[in-house]
Amino acid sequence: MNDPVVIANGLSRRRVRYGVLPRMQEVLGRVVECRFTAAPGDGTRHARDALRSGCDWVIVAGGDGTINEVVNGFFQDGRNVRLDCPLSFLPLGSGNDWIRTLGVPLAVPDAVEALARTSARFVDVGLARFAGVTGSAEQRVFVNFAEAGVGAALVRRLNERRARPNRPLYLLSTVLTALGYTARPVELRFDGTAPVPSSPLLSLIVANGRFFGAGMHCAPMARPDDGILDVVTIGDFGKLELIVKIRKLVRGDYLSERKVAHRPARHVEASSSNPVFLELDGDMVGSLPAEFTVLPRALQVRC
Repeated sequence: MNDPVVIANGLSRRRVRYGVLPRMQEVLGRVVECRFTAAPGDGTRHARDALRSGCDWVIVAGGDGTINEVVNGFFQDGRNVRLDCPLSFLPLGSGNDWIRTLGVPLAVPDAVEALARTSARFVDVGLARFAGVTGSAEQRVFVNFAEAGVGAALVRRLNERRARPNRPLYLLSTVLTALGYTARPVELRFDGTAPVPSSPLLSLIVANGRFFGAGMHCAPMARPDDGILDVVTIGDFGKLELIVKIRKLVRGDYLSERKVAHRPARHVEASSSNPVFLELDGDMVGSLPAEFTVLPRALQVRC
């Protein structure tokens, strides 16, 4: 049996090396190898190297972006190359939205202790095909959500500023970005049926998990192991209307609003005649047009 491999965000190097890692080895009673990310794509590369070496357990210590990179290391051409190897999570990010859905403790010491009591389960994964930042066709998997619209515009702006805001500042930034964002017409097609007439949208959310934006309850109906994606569209709210309803958006009480729609699907196609940015698990990856497909029970997790 090979030792577990921890793939950790390099920004947490000191905390992981001198705090998390020693305690984890005590809890598990096993030697734990640790690899740190230093540049975009490192999480994917480290995961693939670990899987090729026969690793029997990968643990991600980071946020949603690090988790997304590591999960992509498990997949090639839309297929998990090591379905027998489970993945666990330690909350060292600013949002930690995916692990909220899984029920992983949000306090790092508690999450480390919980590793000794984990059980395996299989969850769905989303596969996205889209126009990359250079316009070329690309594909990536996601575990939590895909979002096109105001959320991706915010992520793009934060990336340009190299900002990592805490939850209150993230929520404030979301509101300010939404107030300055012009809704774009988006045409949707669900499971190969006739296209839904395009309408101006602030946001298109394709959810596998329930939270995004540092705890915003965007898809309270989503279940990561039900074999479907939950598609939520947020229409063209006026500025005053948006300010009045923002608390409902954060709490997930907004689905009854007339400008909000929800539809479950296994395959979704989205396109627009206007530029609409796209993010996957909080990482700005490109723009529409895009296709989203659910890969049922395609990832084994231990939590």
